[in-house]
Amino acid sequence: MTHIATTAELRKAGLSPREIQHHCTPAGSWQRLLPGVVLTKPSPATRLDRLRAVLSFAGPSAVITGADALVRQGAALPLPRHIHVLAGSNVRRANPWILLERTTRPPDVVERHGLRLAPPPRAALDMARRELNPRAVVEILDAVVDARLCSPGELHEELRVSSRRGTALVRQALAHLYPT
Repeated sequence: MTHIATTAELRKAGLSPREIQHHCTPAGSWQRLLPGVVLTKPSPATRLDRLRAVLSFAGPSAVITGADALVRQGAALPLPRHIHVLAGSNVRRANPWILLERTTRPPDVVERHGLRLAPPPRAALDMARRELNPRAVVEILDAVVDARLCSPGELHEELRVSSRRGTALVRQALAHLYPT
């Protein structure tokens, strides 16, 4: 059961804005995680709660990508402070702990734990192309191939169809690790 709800959903369920606000005060049992998104349990938010909140915040077209998508699908990678999400080019929302990337090429969706995740090749490249350290790029690519989330060929194909922005290190690492 998810404990994440938008204020619109809570109002539709019959709660007034005042009741929602009362529940979200320091003395209340809920907390506002993002503008318009509420955690309806008294315990601290888990990473899964935060992922669900980000998807609610960013809208129905949003998809989790990068480290969180890869870890949820079985890769052994460290999680950054931010949550990387892909959304349609018309989404204009922002928050300090969300890395919102607008895209005109939405990925196919992999469903896990009620989350919309980018497939491993896309998530790996979205994560790797933001890295400035060549060793970190290699670790990301190795992690997804070692976890058997995708093949080197699938990484090459994703790189071929993706935007070239920020891919120089990724192209070098792929060519070195998995030459075609």
